[in-house]
Amino acid sequence: MICKITRFYGILARVLILVLVLAASLPFPAPAVLAQDGRELLQEIEEHIKNYYLYPVEEEHFPLKSLEGLRRVLKDPYSGYLSEEQYRLFEGTLSRFLYGVGIYLEMRDSSITVVNVVPDSPARRAGIESGDLIIAVDGSPVTHLPLEEVVALIQGEEGKKVTLTLRRRETLLTVTLVREKIRLPAVDYIWAGDGIALVHIYNFGEGAAGDMELIMEELEREGLRGLILDLRANQGGYLNEALEMASLFSDGTLLLVRDKDTSWQAIHALEKGSGSYQSGGPYPTVVLINRGTASAAEIFSAALKDNRKALLVGEVSFGKGTMQSVLPLKHGGYLKLTVAEFASPQGNTIEGSGVEPHFLVPSGEEQLQTALWLLRYKLEQGAAENIFKEDGLPGAQESEGLSWTPLEIGGERYLPLRAVLFLTGRTIQPGAEPGIYIFFWENRLYRLDIQRKILIWSREGEKRSASQKVAISGGVTYVPQSFLEKELGLSF
Repeated sequence: MICKITRFYGILARVLILVLVLAASLPFPAPAVLAQDGRELLQEIEEHIKNYYLYPVEEEHFPLKSLEGLRRVLKDPYSGYLSEEQYRLFEGTLSRFLYGVGIYLEMRDSSITVVNVVPDSPARRAGIESGDLIIAVDGSPVTHLPLEEVVALIQGEEGKKVTLTLRRRETLLTVTLVREKIRLPAVDYIWAGDGIALVHIYNFGEGAAGDMELIMEELEREGLRGLILDLRANQGGYLNEALEMASLFSDGTLLLVRDKDTSWQAIHALEKGSGSYQSGGPYPTVVLINRGTASAAEIFSAALKDNRKALLVGEVSFGKGTMQSVLPLKHGGYLKLTVAEFASPQGNTIEGSGVEPHFLVPSGEEQLQTALWLLRYKLEQGAAENIFKEDGLPGAQESEGLSWTPLEIGGERYLPLRAVLFLTGRTIQPGAEPGIYIFFWENRLYRLDIQRKILIWSREGEKRSASQKVAISGGVTYVPQSFLEKELGLSF
């Protein structure tokens, strides 16, 4: 399947990618290493910036006098000049093969952090874990180096050794690994019991959507009943792969996108063939995300969330809502340039905000437990009757004083608001005025007016506020289940 977006921006018809967070900051080469026709190179870069760069640029920065001057012109950390060597390294992060030890790294709080370990890799066999900090490579400290340089030191010729010094909490570890040619899995899965499959989506590299389609066919043959899609620490990849994979689970609008000269435009799901899973199917789905979920992975997560195809569990994602194109330069090297911004199908901003899960669960182990609990209730009970009873409810022992009993009012089901917020990891707080209580959902402020028995909120960009009548019984505020489903995206 090919994503039909060539009509949407001429620049996107080239090498449109969603850049991995790993490649956020790029060291610029010194002017001395420029080719003889450096002036033509700078003019070419300047032309691309004026034509395609998403953000406004002050004319005083032109004409460019050196590559070092790009630091003042380009306002985001994802844009910059790439030498041939840097481009090969960057391209390798999106490839399904590399020579190395099998770890995904991220610059987190000024530390080089392992965010994931490739199965059946030298790193996995040596016991390296997510969260380990890289302190030194071959005995040389690397804490002061850019992420790209650390990656280059660890990667290398097949069969050659590399020694890593790691910090795991208060312990220093030293491991010597032999580099291998590693095929990075885009997707794999295990069974979690009860017909529930846990599918890990590691990246959106080339072929990832095709791998997912094959896995879904295999899962169906083996009796699939429910899905957990794990996108934790998935740092992105190719836009087309994310759209193709999202199209297996959702129809309709998958994202909104705009460039420097246009308003928001919708990108729709691709045409699909037969197969129940390709339209969401009969399989209830939960998507796991965390702070390491970024870029293309955020597009995928937001598409399933806004189209009501999955419940999201975990932490607010990284918040990378821009697209980069890598442009080959006639006079040497490449320009990686931010050319567009994207938002969720419902218009929720992702850049700097991230994708907010329905269920905020900070602990990795509890995230999986919550996902399994949600799916098992969906599969075994098939309705909401037992979700608001304390029997078997996660965290029920901490919920003393909360009402979990739903009401029937006028033939419609009402659920206790405070219990719903507790269940999803949120709280409701007193507002600045008497009788007013507030809570946040999807970065929106909701105001509960007890006296008027009304809940008020407004969407970003909309001038008029929306409202919902609530019911109060025995000092407990109840909201219609239809409100939770339509406005908050919760399905019970």
